[in-house]
Amino acid sequence: MLDSLLKQNIAVLSATILAALLVSLVLIAGLVLRPQIERSAADTAQLIRSLELSFQQMDAFQQIHFAEALRANEAPDVLVADTAPKHANMQRSWFSRYFLRVLSNHHGISPSDVSIDTKGHVWVRMATADQPYWLSLRTLPATDPVAGLFVAFGIALLAALAGGIALQKRIARPLKHLEEAVDRMSRPSDIYDIEIAHPREIAAVSRALTDMSARLHTAEADRALMLAGVSHDLRTPLTKLRLSLAMLKGADADLVKTAERNVIRIEGMLRQFLDFARGFEEEETRAVPLRPLVEQVRQACDLPEAVVLHVPTDLVVRVKEAAVLRALENLLGNAVRYGKPPIEIVSRIEEDVLTIEVRDAGQGMTADDVPVLMRPFARGSSARSGEGAGLGLAIVDQVARAHGGIVEFEQGPNRFTARLRLIQKNC
Repeated sequence: MLDSLLKQNIAVLSATILAALLVSLVLIAGLVLRPQIERSAADTAQLIRSLELSFQQMDAFQQIHFAEALRANEAPDVLVADTAPKHANMQRSWFSRYFLRVLSNHHGISPSDVSIDTKGHVWVRMATADQPYWLSLRTLPATDPVAGLFVAFGIALLAALAGGIALQKRIARPLKHLEEAVDRMSRPSDIYDIEIAHPREIAAVSRALTDMSARLHTAEADRALMLAGVSHDLRTPLTKLRLSLAMLKGADADLVKTAERNVIRIEGMLRQFLDFARGFEEEETRAVPLRPLVEQVRQACDLPEAVVLHVPTDLVVRVKEAAVLRALENLLGNAVRYGKPPIEIVSRIEEDVLTIEVRDAGQGMTADDVPVLMRPFARGSSARSGEGAGLGLAIVDQVARAHGGIVEFEQGPNRFTARLRLIQKNC
């Protein structure tokens, strides 16, 4: 699977080099080796004809004397034998096969009269009045030149690939640094501070990321300042409105109660807006007893008597306490408002993963609804007439990601489960 730039470049480099080597092999074979073989075959055919003509002009005694003279010659390329060489033509190379084919097709030399031994000697059968002689007057390459070219090309291919891979790794190194730096930027407030000088194109991307990071940091600071102002400006009139409602005496009790409920609703929505806008990344992770935290969530819900806890009393976890508290409030609030009793909160730790489940006997939501309802301000059909702001599950997802975990939902025949998985670090 070519799933990385390094693998893709190596594949392209290998294919290009291999194609270039194959083209070179074809050109060398066609323009260098083939003409050389044809010229050697022509010279050999002329030599054979000259020897045949010489033998034909000699009587039997002269033929024997000439053969013995050649046999006594110390020249290494001139050999004389009474029989055909052993193991001749058993393992012919492409060079030898083409040489014999040219002799046969272009020069009329019968293949039975020519043989090539394992050392590359070309033997020619000479018919005489007494007995035939086998003469060797030239030598071909003992090994196939094409095989040598393949070896040379293989070495060249490996060398080119080694150089290409080294070059690609040199190019990929700043890309890897760039990727690691971007991965560390989990929040807009994180600063990209990696300086890459070479190559020029990657350095340009790095500078662009530096500028973008600075702009995001400034926007995050402005947003935090705006949220602080909104929180102050809205909470102050809400507090005054509460005080005014408390001072109303003799007024319509139902009207006052409705007004107080709307104030509580506005405060709850405001808190969710601020929680979602601020996020939970900045909160410190610390060791917290889980049972009291969950007990606090149960006591704050509308039906605490309907909630059963299955949380060990001695379980201590490392979490962002306020974030987990807010997530459990939202999950339990949904179970109380839209689910059915019995409602359970179950927790466990397995392989450094804290799992907290909120279960109820309601219908819950389908798998198709989950991606939609996890988005900010999305609300299900059963919640459209409620008092929520549509941020509950989005906040739960924020809390899970702040702990490096996930939130899951499981719909069974008689049970709906919301499952919060949080990674435990340094437990």
